[in-house]
Amino acid sequence: MIQVYEYDENFILTNPVPIEPDEDGEYVIPENCTTVQPPSFVKPMFHPAEKIWTEAATQEEKKALEKQIESGRVPSPVDELKAQNAAITVQLAESQSLAELEAKMIANLYLMLAEGGKGE
Repeated sequence: MIQVYEYDENFILTNPVPIEPDEDGEYVIPENCTTVQPPSFVKPMFHPAEKIWTEAATQEEKKALEKQIESGRVPSPVDELKAQNAAITVQLAESQSLAELEAKMIANLYLMLAEGGKGE
């Protein structure tokens, strides 16, 4: 699994998106996404031609957000990223657990075949 970063029609970051490989093990990245991780901007804006992010928030937007964070009305962008990272970590752990279970099942099937197809 990889993480890509989705942006809207104005190239403003909307969310990080985990992408699973297809049946060939390839990652198909949607058109409105990039693998380039945005810095910790208030309002990241992607520039596809240069493959860079810039800050799109105005000074007024930044000050308004700072006031909301100070008053406790909204979580900080870092807190939001921490929560998203925790959710992705859980998804990764679940995927790894399933992969291990599948590997054990396959090993048991090979063992059954080696023993002449007789189950326990």
